[in-house]
Amino acid sequence: MRGTVVPFSLAWLAAAAVVGGCSLFDGVGGGGLSFDLPVATFKVDPNDPRWWPSPPKGVPAVVCRGPAALVTDCCQPPAPMSAVDCQAYPLTCGDDGMCSLTFDYDDAVEIDLGRDVPALQHRRGWVLAQATLAAIDTRVFAHVTRAGTDQTVGGVDTLPLRTASLYVAPQGADSARAPGAVFLAGIPLGSEDSHVDLAPGARLALSAFLTDFNTPFTLMLSTHVVVGSEAVPKAVAQVEVAGQVDASF
Repeated sequence: MRGTVVPFSLAWLAAAAVVGGCSLFDGVGGGGLSFDLPVATFKVDPNDPRWWPSPPKGVPAVVCRGPAALVTDCCQPPAPMSAVDCQAYPLTCGDDGMCSLTFDYDDAVEIDLGRDVPALQHRRGWVLAQATLAAIDTRVFAHVTRAGTDQTVGGVDTLPLRTASLYVAPQGADSARAPGAVFLAGIPLGSEDSHVDLAPGARLALSAFLTDFNTPFTLMLSTHVVVGSEAVPKAVAQVEVAGQVDASF
């Protein structure tokens, strides 16, 4: 990590501003730095209340699309199966042509750069002139709790997770559909470690939050879940997101 170098003349001017009754916020300029984005750790847990429960008798194992389709409405499976209350259990016809329980699972992490980045802690009265995160590094794995201890069990391919997307949003947001939430990147679920470049628009959206490092913001993982008729493993998916920010005052 490279520290910030403040020219002597700027330091003198900043000190003079304080004596004169001005805030350091009024001063600008003085060197570049790079720092690590605090690691954001997200979890997708089938035991969490945010995970939609399956119908009491399970998701009907019924073909709902194509020549072999028995129904087109998964809420009304053929006899002797019981009808499903799709207000309580949002069943749809999945991409594989089978009835499925489909929902989005959102997990939010607050990022406070001014508190958690050492290079910024003594500059709480300033703002960054620019800050860019060009790419993110991700780690994806599953773990289970056995005898009170978390144990990694490999990838997340045993869990019914179709896609995962990273968003940035204002502080306090708890959904990818919250006002001000912006899509940043898709998270690869098929490999444990990945390097993902952010598109220019995503970099620009994230930069607006990074430059005002005194104001916390939210990173959000939105995972699309498609549960079929099979039992859901009790493993918990964990996604870690990190990256390096290049900035200057």
